[in-house]
Amino acid sequence: MLISSLRQPGNDIDVYLAPLIENLKLLWEEGVECFDGSREETFTLRALLLWTINDFPAYDNLSGYSVKGYFACPICGENTCSKRLEHGRKICYMGHRRFLPQAHRFRKQKKAFNGEAEHVRASKPLSDVMHIEKNVCESLIGTLLPSKTKDGENARLDMVAMGIRESLKLVSEEGKRTFLPAACYTLSRSEKKQFCSTLAGVKVPTGYSSNIKSLVQMKDLKLINLKSHDCHTLMQQLLPVAIRGVLPKEVRNTIIRLCYFFNSICSKIIDPSNLQQLQDEVVVTLCLLEKYFPPAFFDVMVHLTVHLPREIKFCGPVWLRWMYSMERYMKILKGYVRNRHRPEGCIIECYITEEAVEFCSEYLANAQTIGVPKGIEERIESRSGFEVIPTDYKTLCEAHYYVLQNTTVVDPYMSRPENTISQQIRWLAHEPKRKVLSYSGYGIGGYYYNTSDHDSRSTTQNSGVIV
Repeated sequence: MLISSLRQPGNDIDVYLAPLIENLKLLWEEGVECFDGSREETFTLRALLLWTINDFPAYDNLSGYSVKGYFACPICGENTCSKRLEHGRKICYMGHRRFLPQAHRFRKQKKAFNGEAEHVRASKPLSDVMHIEKNVCESLIGTLLPSKTKDGENARLDMVAMGIRESLKLVSEEGKRTFLPAACYTLSRSEKKQFCSTLAGVKVPTGYSSNIKSLVQMKDLKLINLKSHDCHTLMQQLLPVAIRGVLPKEVRNTIIRLCYFFNSICSKIIDPSNLQQLQDEVVVTLCLLEKYFPPAFFDVMVHLTVHLPREIKFCGPVWLRWMYSMERYMKILKGYVRNRHRPEGCIIECYITEEAVEFCSEYLANAQTIGVPKGIEERIESRSGFEVIPTDYKTLCEAHYYVLQNTTVVDPYMSRPENTISQQIRWLAHEPKRKVLSYSGYGIGGYYYNTSDHDSRSTTQNSGVIV
């Protein structure tokens, strides 16, 4: 839907969606008469809107449910456990002990949580996993590193007001400035340097992620310009590796448990019988986070992780409905804009022009498609160059023997002789050439592999990769 206006409607977009709702009601209740060209007959067409894909703030605009305030969780509703932080001036969403079994030991622990025992049982319960994962990752990185930190003077004052972690209260000395005592999640400068150096030295296969090294600022010891997929890569694989040896064991294991949870729910294949176990694991993980991290850490996006196994149970695997493809296409549409004063017209003109040219190119021989990236095989074919290496006779014999020992067509001849010899066996019987062609890369099955010498000059690593 393109809304022609000098200003975007913002929170009033539901007014523009009203005609769409009327059309959907018409298509579902009465239907529309349509013509079937293959059968040459008319039929009644009905339509149903199953779900929408959007981030959490857009959920407010589309549904009219407020995702801010004390009842921001659309699943918990009025049972949302929230508290306004007096000094931080924000609302935190804690109280995840409600989701634990009634006899769990965390329910009786007071000092480690909010100073009270938990006796309330949560009611048995669609959010976008991509944005939840991104926000949780940014909160973790912001707490461990100085950028956008969740731990400050106001956070410490809020903990004192709640009566928890008295050892972390502000320390003021006469005539000197106030400083924050180190918490269990506080990294020293050497630990921050080790954490950032680990990420800066990471090399991943081509196409796995962006260049992680470009996101690390070693001078300021922080991460910058993190995109959604960068946060996904960190939470899935890199963050558990980077925090090894730089945090206390209990805090490190809690973060690794959270990363393992996101890795499990993002798998392409999920066993439905394991969903309850995932639900129990994420509840315990959030309770452990409440024991170690400040209350300001727990915004509504952190709270929504407790409902993700429920959504998988109802809607299926996460990768079938997350927003990466939508965001990539939005980037394409944003690239169409040439006049910022009329972005809608630019998008329409470029889209129609590209569609027309693409349609015409199908009738032209040897025409290059527009906007469609080349496959890995085409990119490999465009790379020319090889090296002729003379090889000694002993090495050639060893290579020839290895091929014969690991080829299935030779197996019958190893046990007993055959009367007939196939053409393939005749070719294998010949010795290889003395001059070997050496390439720096090889592509097979959609994957591209390089030599170690080639990878030493590249930002990616495609040598020694196990698929």
